[in-house]
Parts: sequence; C-alpha cells; structure tokens
Amino acid sequence: MAPYTLDQLAVFVTVADTGGFSAAARQLGRAQSAVTYAIRGLEEQSGLLLFDRTGYRAALTDQGRALLPRARQIVADTDDLYRQAQGFAKGLEAELTVVVEPFVPMATVGAALRKLHATHSSVRARVIVENQGRAMELMEQGKAQLAVLVHTAPMTNDFDFSQCTVHDLLAVAAPSHPLAQMNGVVSSADLRPHLQLVWTPSSAALDSADLGVHATDRWYITDIQAKRELLASGVGWGSLPDHIAAADIARGRLVALQLESWEGSDRMPQYRTIVSRRKGSISGPAARLLFESLRGPRVD
Repeated sequence: MAPYTLDQLAVFVTVADTGGFSAAARQLGRAQSAVTYAIRGLEEQSGLLLFDRTGYRAALTDQGRALLPRARQIVADTDDLYRQAQGFAKGLEAELTVVVEPFVPMATVGAALRKLHATHSSVRARVIVENQGRAMELMEQGKAQLAVLVHTAPMTNDFDFSQCTVHDLLAVAAPSHPLAQMNGVVSSADLRPHLQLVWTPSSAALDSADLGVHATDRWYITDIQAKRELLASGVGWGSLPDHIAAADIARGRLVALQLESWEGSDRMPQYRTIVSRRKGSISGPAARLLFESLRGPRVD
C-alpha cells in the first residue's frame, strides 16, 4: 500500500486550489510550517517534486499537475464515504423504491428526485412505473416506500397521503383526423362513429368497464405513451392528460377537441395525483424528504 496519508493528499489539493502554502494554511486553520511539512513528506515518499518554490508563489510542477486530479478524486471519495457512513448511522436508507402510475407527470417526480439526490447523493433510487393496483400491492408488501398515484378512490386507513398536482384530461386527435377538422364544438353524436383509443391497465385489458368511452368502435391500449403516438399518427381519437399532450399540441402533432359534453358534464374531467406512504412504517430521512418534496395541500 502507498505510504501517503489522506491528510497529505488533502493538504496537496488545498495548496493547489488556494495557490500557495500560506493561503492553504489559513483555509485549513493550521500553521504554515505544518502545511509545508505535509507537502514535503508527500514529495519525499513519492520521490517527486510537486511544487516549484523558486518563484514568489509555489507553482505546480508537471508531475504535480498530473497527480492532482487523482488526489482530488481520492479526497472527494473519502469525503463521500464519511458522509454516507454518517447518514447510515442516522438511519439514512441505502435504497428507496418509488412506484409511479403512468398518468402521473414524471417531471414533478423528477424535480423531487433531483432534490433527493442533491441532499442524499448516496441513496440509490429505484423508480417503478406500474398501475395503481400493482403499486398498492408493492406498498402493502413493504417493497416500495412511496407511491405517486392518480387519486381515483378513497384510500384505506392503512395509508397516509397528500395531493401532488391537478390535471385536465383533453380529448385530442391528429390534425388530419376528421374530428380535428371540424369547426366549433364537437358533439357526442360526432364522436360516436369515429374509432376511439382507450387506455386501460394491462391487468384490465380484457375486462374493461368502458369508462369514458363514447364511440361504438374502440381499441384498448395498455401504455399511455403508445396511445399518444397512435393518436398523433392519426389512428382514432382519444383522451390524454394535459401534461402528456401539451408538447404534441404545441408542435401541431395533436389538436385539442372542443367537446360539447363528456359523460353528462359540460367539460372534460380533472384528476389529482397524490403521494402515499404506509402508516406506521419507519421512514428514513430520504423517504421523508421525498414525501415532503412531492406533497401539496392535503386531500380530504
């Protein structure tokens, strides 16, 4: 094993970063002689001259410049190791599993995960995209710490949850579709003869309740992004969450249809997304931070 100490490498990096022995001594809170001693010891043990001391300021030699990136990485890795060990000692999770339903805006989840990584970089996140039924199974089995779901039914008392976001469903079609070329409001009678693409969870693909279906002819799609692409290619019409359809509408790949009514209402429905966790489970700092980053006003 190399005889160099971590302290020598840390002093070497500090001298290089601050531009001199006296500046490094001030930053480290040490006597300049102690800094000089550490560098001299590193040079003697390596057999290399790391700093040229002939000028007004100590300057890195070619050998010093070559070794600096490796020394910097060793010091950074050691600092990370220390922070990770301290985090584990305080209950920080090594891994965090989050289940996300397909209709949830991933940008919202991504913003919370960025904050998690910035605060607890040692935590490994596992993001699973699943339908709500499977998401709740993973939560109940303790295989996921958090779930971000569409709020479609009352939650049981086993779970704590808070609202994340609110979204509109939009009826859309490709610009070439006959419904998109109609002027004004589209009636239910106008919708009925045109093929409708209906999203359904894979587990319910063969046994759909036909909610939100307005057309006589309908196809079922188990992946929301596949449905978006089929709609943009002109295969039928259908509904999409606003955050999924927005970019295609802006680019002209999809057109938002102005519907006269939708299941007895004069407007398209809204839906809320929620972040949920199991009550009574022991949440570590990472799970608590992610939950708080995602939560909004509490759902009644």
